[in-house]
Amino acid sequence: MSATLDRQPPGPGPLASLRYLANFRTGNMRHYEDLFARYGDVVRLRAPGAEDFVMAFHPNDIAHVLRTNARNYPKGKRYHELAPVLGWGLVNSEGELWRRQRRHVQPQFNHANTLKFVPLIVEHMEAALRRWDAQPGEFERDINDDMMDVTFGIAGEAFFGAALEAHTDTVREAFKYALSIALKRMYSLVNPPLSWPLPSHLRFRRAMDRVHTVIDGIIDGYQRGAGGEDNVLVRLMNSVDPETGAKMDRAQLRDEIKTILMVGHETSSVTASWALYQVARHPEVCARLTDEIDRVLGGRSPTAGDIESMPYLTMVFNECLRLLPSVPFILRSPLEDDVIGGYKVAAGSTVAIVPWVTHRHPEFWSDPLEFKPERFANHRRSADDKLAFLPFGAGQRICLGEFMGQLEGKIMVAMALQRYRLRLVPGFDPRCRGFISLQPVNGMRMILKRREPSSAVRAAPAGRVEPAAAGRGEPAAAEPVAAAMSAHGCPYSARA
Repeated sequence: MSATLDRQPPGPGPLASLRYLANFRTGNMRHYEDLFARYGDVVRLRAPGAEDFVMAFHPNDIAHVLRTNARNYPKGKRYHELAPVLGWGLVNSEGELWRRQRRHVQPQFNHANTLKFVPLIVEHMEAALRRWDAQPGEFERDINDDMMDVTFGIAGEAFFGAALEAHTDTVREAFKYALSIALKRMYSLVNPPLSWPLPSHLRFRRAMDRVHTVIDGIIDGYQRGAGGEDNVLVRLMNSVDPETGAKMDRAQLRDEIKTILMVGHETSSVTASWALYQVARHPEVCARLTDEIDRVLGGRSPTAGDIESMPYLTMVFNECLRLLPSVPFILRSPLEDDVIGGYKVAAGSTVAIVPWVTHRHPEFWSDPLEFKPERFANHRRSADDKLAFLPFGAGQRICLGEFMGQLEGKIMVAMALQRYRLRLVPGFDPRCRGFISLQPVNGMRMILKRREPSSAVRAAPAGRVEPAAAGRGEPAAAEPVAAAMSAHGCPYSARA
């Protein structure tokens, strides 16, 4: 065992490691691909003055970190740079605080409560489509902006009722700036305290003051009995911990709402944007998907049951999440020394799980760089292979909003394609940047044209249609992992 514990993961030297760590700040996912191609499944970066940065790309090693030995792998200090923005909600909290808050929050996003949001999702997407309908002929839109508007509106109304509507622009812009500062600090080796009176720090504090003023005002209104609405905030205010009988205090309530609002709307919007991007790039996929949408919906608005009756839509979404995962990496920090993939990992290191790379691993995916929704048609989800696909994480900290995010995105995409044909602006390159979510750096410029109304009639179901399972890809041909990645490259790589 001592010999194993002395074996360090392969990786570049200190100066090259420092360059990689600096480049991670750009969100360019090609740097992770390059490390995998050069060094394999476990890679170590060691830079002067910084903790070791270890990347684990193989599903077995991911299972060790997120499941088998999860108690040794809390989120750690890198995520704590998000605390000035999100507070100590579920994204940042650990231990007993996290378990207590999960007991409050989890019931709000179970299947039954999530399905109640379907009319709200349809209503907000329909409002976006009406704005498109007002444009004559063919017209150009930034689809990413539109999807962000839709998901922020859904989140605001679902979580706050009508109370946030008047403050939507203020909260969105303040959150956007504050989060940009927190993300820079998350990837920096040295950070000055936010209490220092730097111009960016002063602007950061003003932005968060605006967010807190709005949220506190809404909480105060509900506590005075205003409205009487049923929304996530009201439910959390009334939630009682089944183990302790306690309610959340004001600070924790605000932190949870900030976390749900910010993280929830962004991942849903980018997933929908990237799905529409992929459909626009693949005419054969677009034809098959629109045929399914027309056949099932017959020109009307979708229901939750309709989404379950569109298996090809699920395949398209899963394949999009494979190549363009909305959450491109997961960070952990071991409390004690450990072994990952046969290599020593020191306590206090930063361990990065990178779904972007794992989802392209040639050992688990045939033609890993090709967009092939059909690979998700019939798949097993056995214990030893499903972590080759983990768009929402895994283990006890798997994303609570997985079901809502998928349902929301599928409804938005189905409604868009039901009414419009979309194609990319000629020569446009959205590029992508991986931080908390996978953002298109240049937006998502598309040309839209209204489709003829569908005359399709919904087919009577012959039986229950099960959504396609999310599992690993088809068995790959025998091909060395590093050689496959370096030989093929990646058409979806981020460029700073």
